[in-house]
Amino acid sequence: MYQKIYQLLDVRGRVKTAVIMDGPFAGSKCIVADGKCIPCNLKQNASIDAADPDWERYEPQLAACEETGMHRIQDTDIFVEIYFKNPHLILLGGGHVSCPVAHIAKMLGFQVTVMDDREEFVTKERFPDADELVLGTFEELSEKIPGYENAYYVIVTRGHAGDSLCARQILRRPYAYLGMIGSRTKVKLTREKLLEEGFLAEQLDTIHAPIGLPIGGQMPEEIAVSIMAEIIQVKNQHYTAYSDEKVEQALRTGRQGVMMTIVKKSGSSPRGVGSKMFVDDEGNTYGSIGGGSVEYEAVRHASEVKDNEVQCYNLSVSDNRNLGMICGGKVSVFFERVLAQ
Repeated sequence: MYQKIYQLLDVRGRVKTAVIMDGPFAGSKCIVADGKCIPCNLKQNASIDAADPDWERYEPQLAACEETGMHRIQDTDIFVEIYFKNPHLILLGGGHVSCPVAHIAKMLGFQVTVMDDREEFVTKERFPDADELVLGTFEELSEKIPGYENAYYVIVTRGHAGDSLCARQILRRPYAYLGMIGSRTKVKLTREKLLEEGFLAEQLDTIHAPIGLPIGGQMPEEIAVSIMAEIIQVKNQHYTAYSDEKVEQALRTGRQGVMMTIVKKSGSSPRGVGSKMFVDDEGNTYGSIGGGSVEYEAVRHASEVKDNEVQCYNLSVSDNRNLGMICGGKVSVFFERVLAQ
């Protein structure tokens, strides 16, 4: 299951999973891709009849989920995790604004691609921070730049004809952000052209145009700051699952054991929902769900886990039946067996 998640992350940059937390199908999990649920039977001791819930009935609501956390869907508690990895910034146009945008984006951890139809504009001298420089006409965008869900497109071509060519192709593929630079007149002309071609107003409303946060920037570097500020704002608008590299590496090497995930929290627990820790069958640990008493008790319990289950930990100091941590709060941890693949 996790091998598949990490493989999809490499290819798509975004993966959504869902696991049923209550009822007869508790512990059943799926990957949600392109609006469809791909079942992954994680229950080691489940009967054949109980192993396959009707995921199709949940698909519309799961497809709409944008937050990692517990969701109540049709009287069922379902924990949804949304993983993001390796955000890509694609600059369409290699003009004077693109240079500082590429530099700032690289500082912020983006993989940067620059495309232009002018050879002198896509050089390593102009874009020393770019991971990829693509020379080609904007009609070739779909051919030369593969689709990627965790992609942030910045259209900075030299005219509305190039803007339309780029926007038309991007609107037909998944993206995390689509922004277009230019005057209000230029943006208006591009929008009218796309509406005439049959694109819906709702689709065009997802375009950030004019691009960037309104901070009054005039210089290319100031405009670049406003563009990347807006991209970071969009990137962080939803709470998503943190993909711990140590956990990923342990699972990619085929280790088996128990995965622990915080699925619910209240109060001042040290780690957020979606935090993961993996304990292999040799007792080695990877990642963290917060350290302290919660982590100690969870690791100790992991050796007893035979099937998927949820354990609740009380961090309050109010009585003798809890973990006695001064921070207070409660944490629910989902335990799932992970077999070698």
